[in-house]
Amino acid sequence: MCHPASNFLSHFILRALAEDGIPAMGLNTRYANNEPALIMERAAFDLGTGIRWMKEKLGFEQVILLGFSGGGSLASFYQSQALNPTITCTPAGDPAEFAGADLIPADALLLVGAHPGRAQVLRHWIDPAVTDETDPFAGDSALDLFDESRSTPIDHEWIATYRSAQLERMRRIDRWALDQLPALEKSGASDRAFVVHRTVADPRFVDLSIDPSDRATGSMYGDPRRANSAAGGLARFSTVRNWLSTWSLDNTNADAFKDLPHITTPTLVMSLLADQAAFAEDSRLMHRALPKPSTLVEMRHLNHYLVNQPDGLADVVSELRRWLTDNDFELQEHVPSSQQEMTA
Repeated sequence: MCHPASNFLSHFILRALAEDGIPAMGLNTRYANNEPALIMERAAFDLGTGIRWMKEKLGFEQVILLGFSGGGSLASFYQSQALNPTITCTPAGDPAEFAGADLIPADALLLVGAHPGRAQVLRHWIDPAVTDETDPFAGDSALDLFDESRSTPIDHEWIATYRSAQLERMRRIDRWALDQLPALEKSGASDRAFVVHRTVADPRFVDLSIDPSDRATGSMYGDPRRANSAAGGLARFSTVRNWLSTWSLDNTNADAFKDLPHITTPTLVMSLLADQAAFAEDSRLMHRALPKPSTLVEMRHLNHYLVNQPDGLADVVSELRRWLTDNDFELQEHVPSSQQEMTA
């Protein structure tokens, strides 16, 4: 298990897998707890190092990637490039030669509560009412999701206009970021930091008739109106290179909708239907993007982190074991051969 920038060494699924007799390893990339510096291409190389270590040093015959939440798009990106390496540089033009990296593909892919990519998420969450990127309070009230006059169900034509405006704001930031690259090169600066204001404004947070599921109103951060302007919102702090590699819909290489069609490895997509971060329709689209055969499982009433759902974790692990067994994966507990291996 690995996430681009979160600490997965203590992820709650790891203990549950181990207690069920399934060996599991959490891996952190070099960007753990340093999200503004994240470059997805380098994170993929870090993930590849973990798979190689498990195969060549620990002696596992089969290694399976479990991509949870944002780890899903990283796993999909890695697996796509391990099977068919095509990328030679990051979107900012920095070297990232996948063909020469000799990446080892995983033997299966499990996407649990996973979204299709950080750029895909931000494309639907970013607030299009912002008219000045330097002023979080400058906005177009006609595009304000949280305007007092707005009621649910939200008019479909307004949503179409809103989605179009969201994409335009994303591309406006893209153009600015791309324009900064020559200045960075000329000055010798490694990068430039900036703030992306108001990024928790998906209409699905307030209108359950859009992409209906078992979820409650609100966002994974709580009240979306308050989260939209909070200090720690999605993609709040970024850099030019980080934006292009991670958050730019048109430039990122880590997009499950682009990567999954190239993955022929056995794959399970597990949707948590009460999830307020990874939505049901996205999971269905990810499943459809995969070459056949692949499997879609929808887990009723489970939320993103299984909060206050004590039986949810057991149900998830049971379903994962069932799929692995049905797909002829041998589950045999691995005993480390030395103390060094246990602490490596």
